[in-house]
Amino acid sequence: MPAKTWVLFFIYLALCAVVLGVVAALILAYRDDARTAAIAFVFPESWHFAIEILLDRFLENQQRIVLINAVVTGGLLVVTMSLFIVKEMLSASFEKEAKLTDRPTNELPLWEQGWQEVKLVLLFFAVQGSIFWIGYHPGALRATIASTLSHLFLFFSFAIDFIAPIFQRHEGYYSQIIKLLVKRPLTSLAFGAIFSAPVVIVGHMWSANPDWSWNVSIGVLFGVNVIGIAWAAVAGTWLGARLLDDFCATRRSHPLTRILASAAILALIGYNTYTFGAIGVSVYHKTQILKCKYSLDWSSFSFDKPSVLGMLSTRKVDVAVHFDVTIENPTEIDVELEHNRVEVRHKGDHIATGKLSPVTVHASELVRQTVDFSVSVSPLELRKGRDLLKKDAWDIVLYLRVADQFEFPIYLLVPDPEGKRAGAD
Repeated sequence: MPAKTWVLFFIYLALCAVVLGVVAALILAYRDDARTAAIAFVFPESWHFAIEILLDRFLENQQRIVLINAVVTGGLLVVTMSLFIVKEMLSASFEKEAKLTDRPTNELPLWEQGWQEVKLVLLFFAVQGSIFWIGYHPGALRATIASTLSHLFLFFSFAIDFIAPIFQRHEGYYSQIIKLLVKRPLTSLAFGAIFSAPVVIVGHMWSANPDWSWNVSIGVLFGVNVIGIAWAAVAGTWLGARLLDDFCATRRSHPLTRILASAAILALIGYNTYTFGAIGVSVYHKTQILKCKYSLDWSSFSFDKPSVLGMLSTRKVDVAVHFDVTIENPTEIDVELEHNRVEVRHKGDHIATGKLSPVTVHASELVRQTVDFSVSVSPLELRKGRDLLKKDAWDIVLYLRVADQFEFPIYLLVPDPEGKRAGAD
């Protein structure tokens, strides 16, 4: 590169280091507080617990590499939005000083360039949100698809970000740029893979070693990303110069096509937001279950004794168990107990798994629910005789499903070290 371009290169490199350093420092210092503050800003206090549960489950269901790639792509977006002027100066200097092209420049008006960047940000949220939803649902196939798409999107983001500036100086729109890059998928993805390779390698190493400290991992991750971003800015200009003839021959899509594409992006963002919101509402209503008061009526606890022959059998025998649970709903929201299971243990030994029949507890209402289920026990357990009637030996837990693949325990009866019965409120 010419000397002037080298100066701009090092300025851009230093500023990238500053921007990503600040982002890394904020993540490390406020990653928990920031989420709490964001939830408090957007949602009323009564929703905080439900949203915390939803976010925890949402993030836990993602592969670590998908989350790491999202952080890297988000960091790239921050650099793009904050340093686009410096990146443009670096790219323009390289094009002009190194005489990469002989075409006169014809940049778009500043307001139109800003609008183009807004649409790129919306595209990021639409695609990244969709990748998260694919990875949220269980299944090896979905996990593979989410991981693959997160890598492809990272590669393509590098290509769009750093090949685009030279095209934009020649009256280029993102719709044309994306169309050209899609027509040359190997070129685009290879470019992105080369310059994101260091950060991808670090990301995979971190994903494989979850015990690494956040301070070191984030520092190395963003450090190597700075180098990749700086070199991608000049390499993208060099590659774009060689694709410029093809780009100039690429016509803008029909206005109707552009409108439909924009509508599709907004629809995808709307769908992702609606889905998250719908699950959030569901979790909010389910978590009201946790505010209910539960008490087990020990006097109602009974079981049907098997026959003498069953007692003498070496196989497991079925015993019908019955007990009543009283549920009081002090909230102003009707609560439905649908998906649940009841775990019964005696002195730590698993005795049975049953469930409550579906029941609705209306706001400020108290209901009494009978639990009836069959217990398969070994004759050894039955031979405990009177020992089965000792209240402090039983452990009964009601597990309520408050979110997809997430159960919350309600301790109806737990052993008390002093031999006294302990139940749940």
